[in-house]
Amino acid sequence: MLRVVDLTVEVGHRLLVAEASFTVAPGDVVGLVGPNGAGKTSLLRAVTERATSRRDPAVSLVGELAWLPQESPPTTASTGLARLLSARGLDQARQELEEARRKIDQSADDRARDRAIKRFSGLQERFEVAGGYRAESEARRVAAGLGIPAGGLDRPLSGLSGGERRRVELARVLLSQATTLLLDEPTNHLDADAKRWLAGFLADFSGGILLVSHDLPLLDRDVTGVLVLDPMTASIETYKGTWTQYLAASEVRARSEAKERKVLERDIKRLSTFVEKYRHSNETMARRAMVTERRVEKMKANLTPERRSGRKVAVRFPDPPPSGRFPLDAVDLSRSYGGPPVFKHVSFDLQRGERLLVLGLNGAGKTSLLRILAGIDTPDEGEVRLGHGAELGYYAQEHEGLDPAATAMESLREVAKAPDDLLRGVLGHFLLGGDQAHQPTRTLSGGEKTKLALARLVLGRHNVLLLDEPTNNLDVQAVEAVRSALETYKGSVVLVSHDTPFVQSFEPDRVLLMPDGALDVWSEDYLDLVALD
Repeated sequence: MLRVVDLTVEVGHRLLVAEASFTVAPGDVVGLVGPNGAGKTSLLRAVTERATSRRDPAVSLVGELAWLPQESPPTTASTGLARLLSARGLDQARQELEEARRKIDQSADDRARDRAIKRFSGLQERFEVAGGYRAESEARRVAAGLGIPAGGLDRPLSGLSGGERRRVELARVLLSQATTLLLDEPTNHLDADAKRWLAGFLADFSGGILLVSHDLPLLDRDVTGVLVLDPMTASIETYKGTWTQYLAASEVRARSEAKERKVLERDIKRLSTFVEKYRHSNETMARRAMVTERRVEKMKANLTPERRSGRKVAVRFPDPPPSGRFPLDAVDLSRSYGGPPVFKHVSFDLQRGERLLVLGLNGAGKTSLLRILAGIDTPDEGEVRLGHGAELGYYAQEHEGLDPAATAMESLREVAKAPDDLLRGVLGHFLLGGDQAHQPTRTLSGGEKTKLALARLVLGRHNVLLLDEPTNNLDVQAVEAVRSALETYKGSVVLVSHDTPFVQSFEPDRVLLMPDGALDVWSEDYLDLVALD
């Protein structure tokens, strides 16, 4: 059980949460909602840190807690399977077991071989008693449910895409045997089948769950409560019930408040007119006017603040500089990561102003391809040729182009030599103004990092955009802003996205099917494959 009492969260000079109190009990599935930048990620991080320290009276925990942050884990030489087993402290034991197995094969004589076999047998017995083989079997089952390729767990994390590493981290949290799970956007990078599998897993989980997700409708059946974080007041509203029930109750309350406000405003106007009329009248009427004025002030104090939708993200890509007819040409590209090739012999050209959608199942090499096109990664075979005047802009789904220590302003200065007033204006369009402009990037939420990465693209004046899941972590308003900006963009775009409505509005010209590299003219028949992406 997780209990939070009077918790206040500040980042820099920003007050994100003021004296919040809530409980996540066994069997609870609580959705934490609020606009991008409201502080949802910061709240989860603060709760995790204070619960882990077990020294903060504002956060108390019974049992163990596991946290899924938005960011993927760093790339290492460790395998995906070792990462999963580390959730139960079995990764080191398995590594020792594998090393003992290799020593048997490398033994120089019979005595050395006997010693190696004896050591291996002892390690194997301890691994089995600790539940290692059961854990390994369960790890592979969970990984398969989340769409991690069969051989993905045996590859180094450095050979996995950002989306695959993210799914490994999610699987690790689910395997952790923790009694309380804090999940920040757990459905990111999951295809439709994996989302359904995850929904089933969470429905059967006996502990408590606090999650941030733009896919709350998917999990609606099992949501038992909603926490609504209001960035204007830094307060948290608690609602017992499903996400759908909360929306219905909010709508009823909003209509009731609007009706009450209308009546109260009418009475305030009527009484204020009386006050102004008789304020300077005879003594009796002036006294009545004074009493009425005090009544009006009390009525104004009780006036419910009018609910507003808030500012909207404003995104507009500037007209790109001119380029040749074919700004980009991929020739016979192949890529592997120490094992079977992820893709091989992929070739295509990109025409000026063309919209190319890259499709393929998880692990098909979509992110690897974009990294090669952007010049960040090198193919094993083949080459990327840039045409006359080509200026590439790359949006990475894991935001690896952002320096965690740099502020938002410093991040913009890296890509544009422009006055600070102009840079602040661009950040303001992306709702990253005020103190957020001077926060280290590592303290921003996933949605805020996405907006910052998009702001860098806007300043770059590119005629070719390489976009890898640009709508991940964005709320509905921000997704609509990006969609609208791309609608009027005149340059070429290569897009990877699993967001079906976004892809439909994007209106691709052609489709590149990975890992085969087959090209086809866009048809809405491909929308079913987008959903499986």
